[in-house]
Amino acid sequence: MDEMTAHDSEQGLQRRQVEESPRKRLAAAQNARQIDLSVIMPTIFWSGTFERCARRVLSLLDETTANAEVVFVFDGSPPPTPAWLARPDVKIVKTGTRSGPAVARNLAAESARGEILFFVDADVELAADTIDRVHAAFAADPDLVGLFGAYDDEPAAVGLASTFRNLLHHHTHVSNPGTAGTFWSGCGAMRTTAFLDVGGFDEKYAYPSVEDIELGMRVAANGGKILLAPEVRCKHLKQWTLASMVVTDIVHRATPWTRLIMNSRELPATLNLDWRGRLSGICSVLLAACLAVAVFMPVALWAALACGLVVVTLNSGFYGLCARKRGVGFAVASFALHWTYFVYSSLTFGAVTLHELWLRSRQSAASGTNVLLPTAAVMLAAKASELPPFGQ
Repeated sequence: MDEMTAHDSEQGLQRRQVEESPRKRLAAAQNARQIDLSVIMPTIFWSGTFERCARRVLSLLDETTANAEVVFVFDGSPPPTPAWLARPDVKIVKTGTRSGPAVARNLAAESARGEILFFVDADVELAADTIDRVHAAFAADPDLVGLFGAYDDEPAAVGLASTFRNLLHHHTHVSNPGTAGTFWSGCGAMRTTAFLDVGGFDEKYAYPSVEDIELGMRVAANGGKILLAPEVRCKHLKQWTLASMVVTDIVHRATPWTRLIMNSRELPATLNLDWRGRLSGICSVLLAACLAVAVFMPVALWAALACGLVVVTLNSGFYGLCARKRGVGFAVASFALHWTYFVYSSLTFGAVTLHELWLRSRQSAASGTNVLLPTAAVMLAAKASELPPFGQ
């Protein structure tokens, strides 16, 4: 019997049953909650950024005043467990096959004993006071259901794309404190009862995507109070490239998020979906169009300049942060990346919206119903003010 199998046996964990719903599997462990807080961290490696971030969590467990534990969940069939993870306040579970972060987090929640589930990504290093801040926030407000924090303004990963991406995330969260209608599992906590009430993460997301946003929307729709608390800080260790940023945003962010928008009657106008983000998306697309027209009609450059100035004005706080942290040159480069980001996110939104409307029209025609769907023009006009950047 290998080390992992022995540990699983010792903890009394049973193999996941595919036919069971997340709600049933999570509810089975509801009566086992005995401690204040459970940190949950999924991973696919025992080394790399996971080791740095996991060791940080373990050191914080030694210092916190909360009665806390950590559940590490390996998404797949893991190699032998490192000796440094052998601690009484550490649980290790595994999915057995690569199943995605939603399945992994739900599985970890089954064996977690905390009244609060604190989700942390394997490339996120918590600040020294993060666990204590999370515990104190829930203790001070019995009505608080969920809470998530923000990256700090000193990204660990170097390079233009990495620095830009992490500073953008920091600025977005720091600029929108207070009540939120979404959730972030990179550094976010939720009361176990509320997590169970909505059935946990939706396991149809097989890759890191918008499963946390979707969870937050369900919790908020269920009347749950979620706060964005920028003082809850962490550091992102992920190394981004321009290619990975574009692919992630389009495939794993913009496309599924647009489908959430299409299927939701209401969407919170916060974070990436506030009016500045929407107007920036519209002006960025117009700027691209004006630059294309200017090849044949140079006068269009004036319109392009006007659109560019609107984008700069709307996002001056972010570009100012970039200038303070990395200089004017980096701020200019960040504007170019930000504009590109707005353009492809907004165009993806439009393309997916049209595709969804077309599919619904076909389904309606096939069913033979007499219910008239809104025309594409009406739907797009209604949604035009919601064009978002998608990199929460």
